[in-house]
Amino acid sequence: MILYHGSLEIIKEPNPFLGRKNVDFGQGFYLSDLREQAVRWLNRRKRTNPQKKGILNIYEYTENANLKIKKFGGYCEEWLDFVILNRTAGNISQNMDYDIVIGNVADDEVIVAVDNYVESLAKGRATGNTKLALLDELSFAHPNNQYAFKTVLSLASLKFTGYEEF
Repeated sequence: MILYHGSLEIIKEPNPFLGRKNVDFGQGFYLSDLREQAVRWLNRRKRTNPQKKGILNIYEYTENANLKIKKFGGYCEEWLDFVILNRTAGNISQNMDYDIVIGNVADDEVIVAVDNYVESLAKGRATGNTKLALLDELSFAHPNNQYAFKTVLSLASLKFTGYEEF
């Protein structure tokens, strides 16, 4: 399977410990099997660094049955709880139980709804119905995905095959 990583640099040897901690699946090296999604990621980076070229890094991913992989089936309650925990608590130890985490992205559209829910939680105004309403709203979101490679062991299943400049 081909996976893509949008960046401002060529990344032949990824490091799962260089990324931010308070993102959807915690600290890791993030990729997508949707080329256009990775291009959106690199274009976002280019907006804050217009003098740099965008780089679409391309990898071949080979599944390894020995890895601990967590795969979410869309926007579900388990996905929501996992994302909220990572975005509010940073890189918590339970997430290191997985070598790779696969699931939907809390992109610009989705994260606004999730942030509103988190704010309701913090103010004590969220209920089970609030969570169900959010999940219902997310069911209409544009499909997307991400692969978070969280351990050095997981990177052995990736092979850098090249890049494209933008």
